[in-house]
Order: sequence, then structure tokens, then C-alpha cells
Amino acid sequence: MFGKVLFPTDFSEISLYALENCVPRIKAEEVIVVHVIEYVQDLKVLEKLQMEAKKKMDEVVEKLKEKGVNAKGFVTIGSVAPAISREARCPSMEIIDRAYCEMVDMIVIPSKGKHAKRIATIGSTALNVVRRSGVPVLVVRCDYKNGEIECECVDEIFKRPLIALDLSQCSDVVTSFVRKFEEEVEKATLLHVIDYGSMEELDENISNAKNALSVYAEKFKFDSEIVVETGDPANEIVSKAVERKSTLIVIGKTGRSLIREILLGSVATEVVKKSKVPTLVVPCK
Repeated sequence: MFGKVLFPTDFSEISLYALENCVPRIKAEEVIVVHVIEYVQDLKVLEKLQMEAKKKMDEVVEKLKEKGVNAKGFVTIGSVAPAISREARCPSMEIIDRAYCEMVDMIVIPSKGKHAKRIATIGSTALNVVRRSGVPVLVVRCDYKNGEIECECVDEIFKRPLIALDLSQCSDVVTSFVRKFEEEVEKATLLHVIDYGSMEELDENISNAKNALSVYAEKFKFDSEIVVETGDPANEIVSKAVERKSTLIVIGKTGRSLIREILLGSVATEVVKKSKVPTLVVPCK
């Protein structure tokens, strides 16, 4: 199914819960666990942090191996440049660099980590990984409910995916990646949301969209239901996933600049923020 999968951890309670309970459900030949230490100028302190992190990493990897997961761990140090911005020093850069070096198929990351009890629906590291990564990112929704950790990682995460397609060239990239796990799919929903054209063009646009989705459906081994909606794409995608009891949302992310995405947002990042189920974001270059 997947070759290599990378999981970044900050060793927080919620991150380790996701690692131990969600990652073993994803069929991968190898799981690479990464922890990023924030750089400090005091070398003795830095060395101590490294030793503590490596000890924790060994324990984490051993637990995964006990669950039958072929895993290995890395502890890396964040940027040493003290003058750069907080955004640039975010662990997301080291996470993405490791993903490239290891040539992973996918990054799996919980929506929250050590700051899980904050109001935000997704942590800054997870959001930055989604924005910056050039490889697909699976965001697993994790949070505290009534004092207990809950992660939305169902046993068969790929069983009923909702695949959102914008019918651009990006859709070809998305459907190509879906084929990596198509053996796990029972039935999918192919969704296109129309937020363009005039009212006079609506019927024609709906017809064209259904025809285009039918072409994509023929490329898969599994059965697909074709759905075309109108409205705000992010809201429609999230609501349809709930309505159809989808186990996963799959969506493409176009290659707009990081600054434009931070200022204007994107459908993919809005879906990640609002989704109640795991979201797989596939970058399209």
C-alpha cells in the first residue's frame, strides 16, 4: 500500500496516543518517527535535551515494533539561526526536510500536539506542515473530550473516502495517489463543488462536472457515487463527509505561494481546520 510513512512527534500525550493507536492501522512498509529539538545556545543543555529525546524515541520505536510496525526513529535539532523569525523556526521545516530525505509516501500528523488544550482546532505545526509539504499529509483529528484523548482514526480509515476534485490538473494527481490505497476502499464519494459561473450556466456546469467525475470514477477499482454541489467548497466538503459518514476526506492543494495561502487561505487548509474526520491533503505542483 504505502512504502514509507513519516510521523513527527513532540512526545506530548496526545501525539504519542495518535502514534500508538492510529499509525499501526495504516499499512506501510516502514514508519519513520521524527522529533525536532528546538535549538538552544547552551551546548550542555542541548546535549541533555538530545539524550532525553533519544531515550524517549527508543521507547516509542520499541512500542511500535511490539505492535508489528517496522519503525525507526530520528532526533534532529531545529534551526541554529537565532535571528530568524518564529515562523521560520517552526519544527515543520525539519519535518518536511526529513520527509524529502527519506523519500516518504506520506506524512501522518495529529491535528494537535503539546498545546492541544488551546481553543484552536489545529496546531501551528500541523497547519504549517500541510501548507509547506510537497508530499501528501494525512491529518488525524485529535483533541481532549471530557479530559480524555480522542483521535478520529477509525479501524478502516480508507474504507469510505470522500474524494474532493476541482476538475483541474490537480485532480489527476489526487486520483493517482488514491490508487495507492484503492484496495482498502469499499465505496467512495467523488465530490465537485461549483462556486463559479452564472445562474444561467448552472445546469450546464453541473452536467459537465458529473461527466468529468464519471471519467475519474472509471479509473478506480472500487464503486463510486458521484455528487455535485453548489456553494462554498470547504463547507460543502466537510458537511458532505459528515452526511455520508465518510471515514476520510481526500483533497488536493494547489501550489499557491505560502504568503498568499497565509493571507487568503485555501480550500484544503479550511477543510483541515473544519473536518471531523481525518483529512488527506495531496499537494499538486
